[in-house]
Amino acid sequence: MWLADRLANLVSGLGGPRDKSTGNLHVHVPRARAELDAAYRDNWLARKVVDIVPFDMLREWRAWQAPQEIAAALAASEERLCLRDRLLRALRLARLHGGAAILIGDGAADPGLPLEPETVGQGGLRYLHVLPRGQIQAGGIERDPLSPWFGEPKGYTLGYAIAGGRTIHPSRVIRLLGAALPEDEVGDGWGDSVLQALLEAVDQATAAAAHIAAMLPEAKQDVISVPGLSQHLSTEDGTHRLTERFAYAARMKGLFGMLLLEGDGRSPEGERYQQKQLDFSGLPEVARLFLQVAAGAADIPVTRLLGQSPAGLNATGESDIRNYHDHVAARQTVELTPAIARLDRLLIRDALGRDEPSLRYAWRPLAQASEREKAEVGRLKAETAAMLARDGVVPASILSRGVEGWLTSADLFPGIAAAFGRPAG
Repeated sequence: MWLADRLANLVSGLGGPRDKSTGNLHVHVPRARAELDAAYRDNWLARKVVDIVPFDMLREWRAWQAPQEIAAALAASEERLCLRDRLLRALRLARLHGGAAILIGDGAADPGLPLEPETVGQGGLRYLHVLPRGQIQAGGIERDPLSPWFGEPKGYTLGYAIAGGRTIHPSRVIRLLGAALPEDEVGDGWGDSVLQALLEAVDQATAAAAHIAAMLPEAKQDVISVPGLSQHLSTEDGTHRLTERFAYAARMKGLFGMLLLEGDGRSPEGERYQQKQLDFSGLPEVARLFLQVAAGAADIPVTRLLGQSPAGLNATGESDIRNYHDHVAARQTVELTPAIARLDRLLIRDALGRDEPSLRYAWRPLAQASEREKAEVGRLKAETAAMLARDGVVPASILSRGVEGWLTSADLFPGIAAAFGRPAG
């Protein structure tokens, strides 16, 4: 016996055969790559939806928690390999097309062989190349839970136009995905474009603005009632004379700000002039509503998506931006950090020539405090440290190390980190 737990109303038709939404059914229709590319190139909102999140994820970059000389060597390797730029391009392509790859080059003759980290010496990485989804084909997904490559493609094949279909071992590829697929939907080893689920909301938002813009030329219309208009238009000569007459009247209005008409406007022989205007009072709210829907679908606050201040009494937008920064920080930790973990191990060997399993880094916060805010926080912490030292709650040696760590990472006094012999940030 089937039990249907749904609301039904025989009078209104809700949930019954008269309900207009009864036949709604979600059908997946993949967006063609040409359509995605066209939307990205021609629709400003679609471009922002794709670009903003990767840019914000990498905007403040990361800080290695290591001694100064080691942090400087790691930063030099990142700069030499253009790591930040390569990640930004790959993340944008992944969001647009559903996936992208970063090819790790160490100069090996056969890229089909595994890239063992132990074989990479100092300066051993040659390049990091970004490959769009269309230039690299993912092989079958590894389904053996005992394999270290479980859940990843068993291998990759470069496009024939690039390298004649050469096979690439997965250890040489950093795979970045767009929107995740359902667990049982393997596909071709990649994900969905973020625009797959957002493009309808994006199109509606831009169409709403376009429709309002199309109404602007019609905002004011002059209406003149002409007695016997159909008789005038029944002959070619009458049509020509009527057209010339009102063309001349329009020129008079443009030159002198006045319109000359025959008669008093009330008698049958007189012409009557009216001016009709469209009411735009509710249209901005309608356009704003569609933009809010698109922003919500993209998980980007309207204040960040449109670059405008929040509207409304006492509205600051701080909570929206704070939530968005937390969202970006979570994606950095949950998605990006594991995706580049294998590359980071190779980067450490490229910079130092050896493994350093204890090395860690932290993503810098997106919200940067002003100088006044830094000074205020510094004052409070200094007072707290002085109180702890005065009361003897914390041993002086331990407290001094804590104060030293705070001063070198707080960016209050330029050069103090170098004086302490520790990396800044």
